[in-house]
Amino acid sequence: MREGSFFKSTAARLAVIYICLFVVSYLGANVIAYQMVLAYLDGRLNSNVMERYREIETAYQTRGMPGAVDMINSHGPAIRGQETIYTLRNPAGSLIAGNTSLGGVPDGYSVMSPRDQFDKDTNYKLFRGEIGDSDLIVGISYSDTDQLARIVLMSFGWTTAIVFAVGLGGAAVLSYRTRRRISVLSQTAHAIGHGELSKRLPVSARMDEIDVLSTQVNVALTRLETSVSALKQVTIDIAHDLKTPIGRTFLMLDDALQSPDLEQMQSAVSTALGELGEIAKTFDALLRIAQIESRSRLAHFAAVDLSVVAKDICETYEAIAQDDGYQLYWHEEPADTKIEGDPDLLRQLLANLLSNAMRHTPKGSRIDVSVIRQRESIILTVQDNGPGIPEQESSRVFDRFYRLEKSRTTAGSGLGLSLAKAICDLHDAEIQLLENHPGLKVIMTFKPRVD
Repeated sequence: MREGSFFKSTAARLAVIYICLFVVSYLGANVIAYQMVLAYLDGRLNSNVMERYREIETAYQTRGMPGAVDMINSHGPAIRGQETIYTLRNPAGSLIAGNTSLGGVPDGYSVMSPRDQFDKDTNYKLFRGEIGDSDLIVGISYSDTDQLARIVLMSFGWTTAIVFAVGLGGAAVLSYRTRRRISVLSQTAHAIGHGELSKRLPVSARMDEIDVLSTQVNVALTRLETSVSALKQVTIDIAHDLKTPIGRTFLMLDDALQSPDLEQMQSAVSTALGELGEIAKTFDALLRIAQIESRSRLAHFAAVDLSVVAKDICETYEAIAQDDGYQLYWHEEPADTKIEGDPDLLRQLLANLLSNAMRHTPKGSRIDVSVIRQRESIILTVQDNGPGIPEQESSRVFDRFYRLEKSRTTAGSGLGLSLAKAICDLHDAEIQLLENHPGLKVIMTFKPRVD
């Protein structure tokens, strides 16, 4: 499969976006920090200039102008490029002392570039004030301060570049790993799309967002595989179970067509119509099961008293059971047995179970139906004292068209218990087949209705 462009991948684009946001934020923080450093260094320069100015001012206050001149002359010589400059003028503007002659300097703090008044390679921070009637200018070079500011600026620049480079490298690694995982997922999905439903998306131990999504997709694939397998099995079962009655119907109609006797022809056609009716009932049962499993009957749900529904069905089947030689008993306990469900489907559920019980038990058998409430459950039970179902086959009888070997000579399509399970599943109820010693006990557990 062809992979997408690296720069078009979601991981790469998100990584670049976050790197850009981080770098912009980091640059903003660096600019603020740089300005704070400059402000701190400027404050230190101001303090140094003022300290020198105070020294000369103190000497003037102590020994007069000669003391100020001596202080200037003692401090004037210094290392070239790092010296302190002084200019002391009398009221007439004549230079009294100092190692340079500065003019045009404003009062207070100011900055002088090296070429403003003389050829030097050093910037100065100046302070101009008055000592008595004289004018004093003090300046301190800030080449060291400039150098420190450049070092700070370069460090910020290098750290920004390193952060950007590491971020891009991390983005490349993250994008590569994500693209590799997506590639594996895409290949697996491609195989599944071409019919390999047994494949599953890989899930790592990290359980990140991709793993959570893969887990959910795997659950859906398991259900899909089960549904497709069931559909294939149903198709095979339909072909197997309907092949014989359809073939028999074909032979009956062929015999009727070739029969010279009208009475025999009518008898054969009548028998064939009976076979077609059974086939139609089979398809009708399949359609009902499909409709129930699609949960399209939820719109018919309402508050239903399960005891009332079960009692009505038992009263209807009581006469039928007596005529056929069976004993049908109804048991109920005074309790709240209301559930949320479809009353028609619940009647069909109980009718199917009673029909199965009478069809697969010998005459004279006893059938008991009861509805009881146990804590937060409402239990519907249908039990008989017939031959029952072998334990190893109890889980397979819910499959469509599955019939026990001893039941193949009796009427029926093998869809009764499948329909019962579909109705229970629609009502979020659990259905169990248990041994009744002797006989079969069918237990259905419903959730009570919450008002």
